[in-house]
Amino acid sequence: MGAMVIVVSVLLIGLAAGAIFVRSLGSAVILLGTVSLLVATTFLLLAAPDVAITEAAIGSALTTLVYVLALKRTNSIDSLDDDGGRQAGKGTAAGQKSGSAAGGSHA
Repeated sequence: MGAMVIVVSVLLIGLAAGAIFVRSLGSAVILLGTVSLLVATTFLLLAAPDVAITEAAIGSALTTLVYVLALKRTNSIDSLDDDGGRQAGKGTAAGQKSGSAAGGSHA
């Protein structure tokens, strides 16, 4: 069991580093959800099933869902190009303000 905990810990470090360095916000959220599931697995391996269930339910499922909904609501999933920069006028407050100013006044 000790070797399994070490393997899962190495996977956790790799996935966490991947979440930091990936350019897509959607991919980072998926990687963080996977990290949370591996943390729950680690708790299970360390004989803490109550903590593992809580981590799986709250840490993985609910938190990932909130992140995905926030990205969808702010259009941040589609607004990043390959270079990691924002595309003009999408998903930014400045782009939305300039778009409404160019379109005229709203009554």
